[in-house]
Amino acid sequence: MKRSFLRLALAFTAVLGLMGLGSVGTASAAGTAVATTQYFSGFGTGSSVWTAESSAYNDAYTKASFAGYARYTCRQSGIPYTRQISPYMYWSNVTVSCTKWT
Repeated sequence: MKRSFLRLALAFTAVLGLMGLGSVGTASAAGTAVATTQYFSGFGTGSSVWTAESSAYNDAYTKASFAGYARYTCRQSGIPYTRQISPYMYWSNVTVSCTKWT
């Protein structure tokens, strides 16, 4: 019983290979995707640290979208640099990295 099942499976595989259906898996594996990563800096101001950093991230994401990257392909990169420039004003500089698969 086991030998006949094994022979049947091998015969079926051979027929698929002769018909060209056996190479479907190898053809899709031959195409390799290349990742392109680009960094964007954003600047922002606000009355608190949070609003300054949010403004800076929105600026960076806007620059990335103009370059052709979708927002969901971007992530925060590094530590945001935020400083107080007056008693009620903060300035922030942030970086995002965006990856596109081609």
